[in-house]
Amino acid sequence: MPFFDLDEQEERSFLSVVRHTVLEGKLRLVRFTDSTGTHEAAWGRKDPKSGLYSSYWMYATEVEELLDLPRSGPYGLRTIHEVSRRWAVCDDWGDLGRAWVMTIPPGKALNAYFGFAKFQPKTSVRGQAESGRRTENSYPGGSIQLVTRLGPEECKWVAGPLRTVDLSGRKLRNIR
Repeated sequence: MPFFDLDEQEERSFLSVVRHTVLEGKLRLVRFTDSTGTHEAAWGRKDPKSGLYSSYWMYATEVEELLDLPRSGPYGLRTIHEVSRRWAVCDDWGDLGRAWVMTIPPGKALNAYFGFAKFQPKTSVRGQAESGRRTENSYPGGSIQLVTRLGPEECKWVAGPLRTVDLSGRKLRNIR
């Protein structure tokens, strides 16, 4: 997959420093989508010009760490809350009801940008404008996020979905 440029929205999602990297297999990444999305949602937003899917991912090891933290409250809801908090996912961007795992195979590579997720309001700026409701509450972000472009070959590396409310470290490590 060739090197690519970030769009404006992607650039704004990072704290100050964003770097290009090459992700080499074997490596596992995780992505969360709305529970009503189709399988295509796992790949991200399709660019009509390039035909590639633009998507945000996180390292599976970091998600496994949060799944292994002591729990208080409903298991899956705690996971959704932690993902929203760490990766600053606005509430109106979806319910994070599905988890997808991308395994970059040994010997394969994927270009990506990485950096720390910038804080976001709990309701996106667009959501606030559409609803007429303002909020000062926000998610802090701060965890490492990755932005990729996926073509047909890379889309085959994505497995899932797993229901986020049923997700555990063991299930995440064992998905194929």
